[in-house]
Amino acid sequence: LYKYERPLEVIVDGHKQIFHPDFTIINIHTGKVTYWEHAGCMDDAQYANNFVRKMNIYTENGLFQGESVIVTYETADCPLNIHGVKMVIKKFAGKDDLC
Repeated sequence: LYKYERPLEVIVDGHKQIFHPDFTIINIHTGKVTYWEHAGCMDDAQYANNFVRKMNIYTENGLFQGESVIVTYETADCPLNIHGVKMVIKKFAGKDDLC
């Protein structure tokens, strides 16, 4: 089961803040929640800085890339590689039945 831009409460500098991860994936068998963020404009410096800040906040809230956060990236010169996306899904699906 997945939700698009489902609200996620995080703590930033001691204050509650709402993020909207691109996708929230919920394993209906285990209840495990995985967040998927896609950084689609990494060649834009401000966007990239904001994205790095967001990833740091995830980490500060105990949400780690490769465990509970999936991240994909692209730029104008390096578009999203669907083969890479399939590999990520396969790894997570094999790891703990994500799908």
